[in-house]
Amino acid sequence: MVMQYPTALRYAETILNPEGLFRSLSGLVASDPLEYSSGSFGVVFRVRVEGVPYALKCFTRHQPGRAEAYRRMERALAPCWERGASYVVPFRWLEEEMTVFGEDDRVMQQSAVLMEWVEGRSLTEVLAEATVARDRERLAGVAEAFDRMALWLLEQPFAHGDLKPDNVMVRGDGTLVLVDYDGLYLPEMAGERAREVGTVGFRHPGRTEGTFGKHIDDFSIALMSLGLRAVAQWPELYEQYGEGTTLLFDPALLASGACPAHQWLADTPLAADPLYAMLGSGDEELPALREALRRHLSDAEQTAARLEAYGYVGEAGAEGLRLVRQEGRYGFVTADGACVVPCCYDRAREFSEGVAAVCLNGLWGFVGTHGEWLCEPQYDDCGDFSEGVAPVSVGGRWSYVGRDFRLLSRPRFDDAWPMAEGRGLVRRGVRYGYVGMDGQMVIAARYDFAQGFARGWRV
Repeated sequence: MVMQYPTALRYAETILNPEGLFRSLSGLVASDPLEYSSGSFGVVFRVRVEGVPYALKCFTRHQPGRAEAYRRMERALAPCWERGASYVVPFRWLEEEMTVFGEDDRVMQQSAVLMEWVEGRSLTEVLAEATVARDRERLAGVAEAFDRMALWLLEQPFAHGDLKPDNVMVRGDGTLVLVDYDGLYLPEMAGERAREVGTVGFRHPGRTEGTFGKHIDDFSIALMSLGLRAVAQWPELYEQYGEGTTLLFDPALLASGACPAHQWLADTPLAADPLYAMLGSGDEELPALREALRRHLSDAEQTAARLEAYGYVGEAGAEGLRLVRQEGRYGFVTADGACVVPCCYDRAREFSEGVAAVCLNGLWGFVGTHGEWLCEPQYDDCGDFSEGVAPVSVGGRWSYVGRDFRLLSRPRFDDAWPMAEGRGLVRRGVRYGYVGMDGQMVIAARYDFAQGFARGWRV
């Protein structure tokens, strides 16, 4: 038997009279007047909790596996929120949070999703307003912002699952944010059936519950990107072909070549855009989609779009490579963001003299500029190469290695630092001294404090 859900009206009654009806949301206050919007599976209310604005999503239809899916999504998206990713909104799944009274006054305990409130307007609203006003500059800005967001999304391990203008919010500064995560795909969901299949008018016509994977957004992204670029040049197309249920292109007619908007673009410069051919191909997975989107952006925007995928981005050094972090792992990209070494290391340091120190499974080694192993992990710790020599720790004691990775001396120091002007600072117990390029002591460890050499002096 399918579970019966409260109506939007019944949820509104609880939200307007919250006293004693919420498990954890103390101090919840409804907006005045009550603000809400309805979707396929639920209704979203604007509320305040202890003075902070939130969106409270309440469900009006059954969706198999919803509770467990939201718990998994919350865990999976946490790293994005921690690194300040602006395209996804932090949320919490609240199990049996609300007491709601049904049509026959029976008591129901309902779960809900609480997410940060996004101050802005839906892309649907912005499109309607800007196309009527023939505001090409604003439309072009939205198209570029969408391409940047889409490139970011394609770099993530997850997929949204229901891309459409209603699920994209436009902030006051023109940046975009994705909302409604009911259909989100995660790598750990591979092999499962989709909880929903997207929205007719924006999804691939062949999409089913069985086609649930990383590429479920490909078609929707191509459709929306080309559509936004088209209306930015010819705003009147939105009134002519956009009927609210689609954005210019009818997915069911595209593959047959009978889509009126697609035919209209055939004699325009946009017919040379790779997305035009992709939409007419009938393909659901579009491997060349990223490159097609990057062609829309300037070199600087392409670099920014690539680097947005990472939680940490270092400066490009003499080798032209940046250290980056994604999902807690480290790798290297070129100065403009092209991947050189995937994020596969537990820890890593910037390149120095063409060599980077990296850590795997608790041991450190060294890689070259193409990610090739120069010295496989074997050290407890290490420092950067400087003047052709690097400090390394073996069994808790420090020494130095050259570019052939042979120890210059028996490990015997309690700490060691990179070379500077032919001298390496070392520590024995609480005393500091210096070794030469051969790893042998040249100044005995007799100082209470010392630093590396600079311009022939030690301080």
